[in-house]
Amino acid sequence: MTNTLEKLLLKTIYSCVMNKTPSTLSALSRLLELSHDILNPSLESLIEKNSIKIDSNNYYYLTDFGRRQLSVVMTGGTFDLLHTGHLFTLQQAKYLGDVLVVVVATNKTVEKMKNHPPTNDQKERARIISSIKEVDAVVLGSEKDFMDSVEIIKPDIIALGYDQFHQEERLHKTLVSRGYAHTKLVRLKKHVVGKSTSKIVQDIIKHSYRNQKDT
Repeated sequence: MTNTLEKLLLKTIYSCVMNKTPSTLSALSRLLELSHDILNPSLESLIEKNSIKIDSNNYYYLTDFGRRQLSVVMTGGTFDLLHTGHLFTLQQAKYLGDVLVVVVATNKTVEKMKNHPPTNDQKERARIISSIKEVDAVVLGSEKDFMDSVEIIKPDIIALGYDQFHQEERLHKTLVSRGYAHTKLVRLKKHVVGKSTSKIVQDIIKHSYRNQKDT
């Protein structure tokens, strides 16, 4: 049985690996704001349970057994011109599991899908998303195959936005064929009161037009 602190350590170590940041004792201590003396007994317990291991660089990482103790949620999108609808989506997704990993579409992918480049660069969008408290890790999406991100994250749940183009039945078949039959697909609800990126852009254009007329 994993206690609360051990579960928190598993989540943090997994997130560090996804974010490609150090998962040393000092790094974990800084992230969790807990002393080495408090963390050490739980880390040793997790090693004894074969939930985690430590490599030659003193980085902790999850074993397959340790990974199975977490419910990882994966969601994705462009996240350009962040608004309340995006926040609502991320909050919904986080409620589904222990860890939320967000896949941010690259500049090339956005341009291919929307026929125009994003307003913000992929690194800027990823940095903004990573600052949201519900988000545990951010990865840039593959420009070739959606399943590339699935292979990296190995999610237990994939949360799809209410308006994302993915067809659940086709995606489920792909997941099954690639060894992810256990992965659940959840279609998230629309934020009724929120805005869309396209609506924000339209409002900006409208306001700009009015200002030009007034000058």
